[in-house]
Amino acid sequence: MSMQKQDQTQSWSGLGVGTDRKSFLDKVSAQIPDYEAERAAEAVFCALSERLPGGLVRQLREQLSPDVREMMGACHRHRGEEPANLDRDDFYLMVANHLNAEPENVRLVLHGVFAALHTQIVEAEARKIEGQLPKWLQGTWAAARLQIDRPA
Repeated sequence: MSMQKQDQTQSWSGLGVGTDRKSFLDKVSAQIPDYEAERAAEAVFCALSERLPGGLVRQLREQLSPDVREMMGACHRHRGEEPANLDRDDFYLMVANHLNAEPENVRLVLHGVFAALHTQIVEAEARKIEGQLPKWLQGTWAAARLQIDRPA
């Protein structure tokens, strides 16, 4: 195995199975090559931070390697512990506005970032998050975890 390949697949020593920032962003890029990986990840992390309870957001952050965790901190949450009651349109619009993308392309972005995020966290954490997501987002989260139903 080459040294470069080993660097990209080596796990960090935290609770999750995540790799470093470059490897994570490479996974995002592989899923959604038409978008800047870092901006896409930050947009999705920000929307998730708004939609999930604060305690679960903290648990998710703890699963990430320190350099990936920094990207999640780029979005400042300006409220208490209760998640925002964002409907599908508001959630998609939040991501689209962050990326200057068309809202109809957001499901592809979500799927790509979610797929990469699933490689960073343990299964139990993924299931907790899925249980807190609205039904309209659970399908994309689960499809990304299973690497199926990727939007065109």
